[in-house]
Amino acid sequence: MTSGLTPQHVLRSWLLTTLGELGGSAPTAYALRQMEQRYGSRLTPGDWEGTERDSEPKWHNRTRFERKKMEREGLLIPARESRGVWRLTDAGFDEYRRSRGPAATATQPVPRERGVDPLKPEGTRTPTRVEVTTQRIVRSTTVAEYVKRIHDSTCQICGIRLVTPTGAYAEAAHIQPLGRPHEGPDVPSNVLCLCPNHHVLFDLGMLRIEDDLSVIDRHSGTPIGRLEERPGHQIERRYLEYHRSH
Repeated sequence: MTSGLTPQHVLRSWLLTTLGELGGSAPTAYALRQMEQRYGSRLTPGDWEGTERDSEPKWHNRTRFERKKMEREGLLIPARESRGVWRLTDAGFDEYRRSRGPAATATQPVPRERGVDPLKPEGTRTPTRVEVTTQRIVRSTTVAEYVKRIHDSTCQICGIRLVTPTGAYAEAAHIQPLGRPHEGPDVPSNVLCLCPNHHVLFDLGMLRIEDDLSVIDRHSGTPIGRLEERPGHQIERRYLEYHRSH
C-alpha cells in the first residue's frame, strides 16, 4: 500500500459499487463524481494531492489505474469500445452482486431494519478541512467574458438566458479541452456560451455539433437544434471535429 493513500483494493470496491448502483455504466467524470459524493469523507489528504504530471487528484489517477486492471480481468468493457463510459461486463455485474453478499442474488428482497436504507451513507456531521496544494490550468477570464458578452449570456444551443439576483448567468465551455491530453487553446473560437445543463451534456459527449452547426443528441441520433453564431464570435470547425472524434 502506498503510505497515506487509500488502498487500491478499496478504490476498486468503491468503483464496483458505484457502477453497480448506477445500473452498470456511467461516463468517466460522472462515475468519479459519484464516488466522491459517497466516499469523499473517507479519502485522505494524500488522496487529494495532485499528481506530478498534472493537477488531477491522486485518487482519480489511481482509480483509473484500477479500472484498467478490472478491464484486463474481464470485469469492465474495454476502453476502446466503451468510448469514455465505464461499463461493467456480465462478469463485473456478478462481482458486484457477490460483493454485496448472498442476499443480493436471492430472489427475495434483501431484509432490512425498518426505516433503514443499507445504501445510505452515514456522512459526517462535522466535516474536517485539509490543506491541499494543486496546480491547474490558468483560464483566460477575458476570453470567457468576451464570449458571454457577445451572446448576452444566452445559451448558444437552447437560447435560454438565466437571470439571477446578481445578473445573467452562463458558462464558458471549451470545445477542445485545455490541458493534457487534449491541449486545446484558450481562444474565443474554441469557446461556447452555454447554460449549465447543456455545458454538462456537451462535456460528457452527449451532444455532437456538426460542421453545419446542427446539434445532435448522441443518445437518439436526432437533431435538437442549431448552434447560434453571432458576428464577432465564429467557431473554428477543427475544434468541433476534435470534440466529435474524442
